[in-house]
Amino acid sequence: MPYRGLGHLARDPGLGHTRPMPDHDLLVLGAGATGLAAAATAARRGARVALVEAARPGGDCTHYGCVPSKALLESARRVAAARSGPRYGFSAEVRVDFSAVLERVAGVVAEIEKDESPEVLARQGITLLSGWAEFTGRHEAEVDGRRHTFAKAVLASGSRAAVPPIEGLADVRYLDNRSVFALREQPEHLLVLGGGPIGVELAQAFRRLGSQVTVVEGAPSLLPRDEPEAAEAVAAVLEREGVTLRTGLDVVRVSAGPTLHLSDGGTVRGSHLLVAVGRTPATDGIGLASLGVGVDAKGRVRTDRHLRTDNPDVWAAGDCTSPLQFTHVGDEQGRLAAGNALAPAFRQGRWDDRVIPWVTFTEPEVAHVGLTEAQAVAQHGAGVRVAHVRDTRSDRGRTAGETDGFVKLVAVPGPVGGMALGKLVGMTVVGPMAGEQIAQGALAMRSGMLLGRLAQTITAYPTWSVTTRVAAARFFGSYGGSQARPGRG
Repeated sequence: MPYRGLGHLARDPGLGHTRPMPDHDLLVLGAGATGLAAAATAARRGARVALVEAARPGGDCTHYGCVPSKALLESARRVAAARSGPRYGFSAEVRVDFSAVLERVAGVVAEIEKDESPEVLARQGITLLSGWAEFTGRHEAEVDGRRHTFAKAVLASGSRAAVPPIEGLADVRYLDNRSVFALREQPEHLLVLGGGPIGVELAQAFRRLGSQVTVVEGAPSLLPRDEPEAAEAVAAVLEREGVTLRTGLDVVRVSAGPTLHLSDGGTVRGSHLLVAVGRTPATDGIGLASLGVGVDAKGRVRTDRHLRTDNPDVWAAGDCTSPLQFTHVGDEQGRLAAGNALAPAFRQGRWDDRVIPWVTFTEPEVAHVGLTEAQAVAQHGAGVRVAHVRDTRSDRGRTAGETDGFVKLVAVPGPVGGMALGKLVGMTVVGPMAGEQIAQGALAMRSGMLLGRLAQTITAYPTWSVTTRVAAARFFGSYGGSQARPGRG
């Protein structure tokens, strides 16, 4: 439904007279993926949109996150593929020019940021306000000292790298997701503090490019939010490639070197330290109190299911409010928040985070959607069934020589008829194309597809997706010598 604009002067209900029309129908704070989606949505509906950004449009995803990391991973993947030639009947000599690799990464960023340039935004009908913004009232903000008024606002201020409170860390030079891509000299020994997605992706990339790498993770395993089997598969590959893993250990102190002092009394010394322990919302210093917007204990903007904040004329989206800090979540939330800001109350959409896929772009990739096996058992009880097919049984995996992965489906029976009316509630894929395969599970869950439809869908042979069909078939009897088992908590 198109937005019809204000088209009149706003009436002050307390004083009974009109006040000037605000400068903007919608002000969007932050020009990352979330803010860009919000601004474009509002502009398409005919609203007068101001998009405020203190740095460059594109945010962390374009400049310091998804784009540079995947460009780096691609170079590292091709290096590893060339070195694996003897497995496939050829040999190759590989010499890595680390500086050239990082220059290529910068070039990819420069190419993609053209899609988010001020000129492109202007053609979309979006006014870009460059500068630092601070809210000075419930409907006004200052951008580098200039006052702007607005009818509605969307907060999309994003997040920044979290810095753990470890003794001595502030006294040593360390890398984060921003500064790591500015390197031009290769680290001799990279210490990675954090075994989550960012940590393991960059650990594998730097190791393949020739650095010695040690990962330290306080949890018992890598990728603690994913299925244990997925973490085990990635750990096995990293160790096979020469990455040293120290899991289940906390860093109690950092000293010069840099040197990490571990909770078991040991130490590990490197040439560079990368801190990759997660992200924290960027919600301080922007005047949220003046705006009438509150945050929770973790600094996230409080919102309802419509992404509306404590101020009824302000919405929030993306990393500043969501615990699921992914670009695709920010994009979806940005469009929803802007749409709700411009729609009447009875047309407000609701945010639903039950079917959000995510991918860790190691090799093999790790992709997940919905509940893990343990979460499904806790939520649905003894009826949960699990089908698990390893790529050692996949013809595609064997022809490709890539058999470290698997497909795992978690399902629940229907209200009657058992698994005949059963539905998928979770899926994990580990493999070279896991990020693409997970779309099968996301579609099945989003559409409420009966589990049998996955087993009945004809899949081209030999593709990685055949394994999904094989796994689904195991809920209805023995297939390939195995069948689904009861879920374990």
